[in-house]
Amino acid sequence: MNICNTIILEVLRVINGSRKWSGVYYILSGKKTSQSLSDSQWFGIESYYSSLKGISLEQFQEHLQNLLGLNWIEKRDEEEKFFVTEHGISALEAEKERFSFLEKLNGLKYSSIDLACWQVISLYCQALSNSIYLFTKYSPVIRERSAVKRVKEVFPKTDENRTAAAEKLFSELFCVLSEADTISAEIFVRKLSGYKRIGLTYEQLAEDLGLTKLECMLRFRSVLHELLSRTSQQPESFPVLFSLITRYIAAPPLTKSASHTYELLKEKKSVSEIMRIRKLKMSTLEDHLVEIARTIPNFSIQPFISQEEMKKVLTYFETNNENKLRPIKEAFPHLTYLQIRLVLAKEGGNNGS
Repeated sequence: MNICNTIILEVLRVINGSRKWSGVYYILSGKKTSQSLSDSQWFGIESYYSSLKGISLEQFQEHLQNLLGLNWIEKRDEEEKFFVTEHGISALEAEKERFSFLEKLNGLKYSSIDLACWQVISLYCQALSNSIYLFTKYSPVIRERSAVKRVKEVFPKTDENRTAAAEKLFSELFCVLSEADTISAEIFVRKLSGYKRIGLTYEQLAEDLGLTKLECMLRFRSVLHELLSRTSQQPESFPVLFSLITRYIAAPPLTKSASHTYELLKEKKSVSEIMRIRKLKMSTLEDHLVEIARTIPNFSIQPFISQEEMKKVLTYFETNNENKLRPIKEAFPHLTYLQIRLVLAKEGGNNGS
């Protein structure tokens, strides 16, 4: 089974008919809507968010038709929802070990910053390698201004410091790569540039390793996401990498519009004031609040719902494992949908909405 079908099949299995196929498409293609962002967390499929970035609607539909033809999924009733069959489950189990690296992806958290982080890391490695060999006549693999600026800011000034930085960087990368599978680690290393060495493209790697371009990309991203995760959680163990990417991982991955709303909230603006200032509809502002609650650890939702009501909603959710809002709303008719969504976004773990 190709990796694209595997990803689609796994997400359909987890969602189990709770969303239409178009909702699945938005998650996998990385569309930044309140629903797709929330669903990625709600169903615990953060890994797969934006994993098929760039896939067209037509291509996605072709994959669905292919899975239908294989009898791995089925469509029930007239709703645009698909369910994974027993044959599909068996097919997934057969590929589980081969594609285990997908578990290290976190598209929901890192898809908006992974490219910028890689550009800085890649350019720094190339510059550091060439400087150690006293070679200055090389062509930078990255020319993005922000990446160039960041590398210049942290680049060691003396030969002694550059040698020490290179040794430390090697140690940090080895620490991450040694825990990755062999193929994914090789892909990551072969994309790095250095002295008399230019990193390979995904097309070159795919041809050389006998893999698809998509699999090479996802294997690379799985290592990169693991690197970002470990660096952000243990900055003292990865000082060189942390110095390179700190400004990216420190910023909460909010959508641009939600970020603007969050800044106004930090200025103690009320909901009505923000709606007036930004000329937002209430539904849009509610989406922003849910996104902020899901993303910002220290954002309190108690101005919107009491601690007692929060506990009741969570207890109901954990007891019934309900992943649709309507049944929860029916159980708590006195609460608004916003209040329920905020509780699940803030406290629901992998099942927040």
